[in-house]
Amino acid sequence: MVCAELWLSFGSLIRAYAAAAFVNVDPALQVEINGDVICVRAGAALLEIRCDLQTGAGSWELRSAGKTLRHGDLQLLQEGRITMDGNALDFDHAAIDLIESLRKPALYQGMTLVVPKET
Repeated sequence: MVCAELWLSFGSLIRAYAAAAFVNVDPALQVEINGDVICVRAGAALLEIRCDLQTGAGSWELRSAGKTLRHGDLQLLQEGRITMDGNALDFDHAAIDLIESLRKPALYQGMTLVVPKET
């Protein structure tokens, strides 16, 4: 039960940081949270994060144009932290790191920055 609540919190951070990182970018970012899977799609780039809600063990994978660019393991910790590839991080730092890893290939693979016009 604790892992499921931690997962929901982590998913909310992923959604918030993704929205902030891709503001004014076209085409729009898509974030889907379905049970034990979080998918963030930005252009041709896809970040997929999976977690076993009973044990807190999971994995993440960053793909772009059909190729895996990066991947790793994760573990939700009871104190509200996460280990990614053996490094313990606060949830917000882990979310920022994952979204930043998605941002670079997304912007190089056809997404464009839209500058709002002044009125």
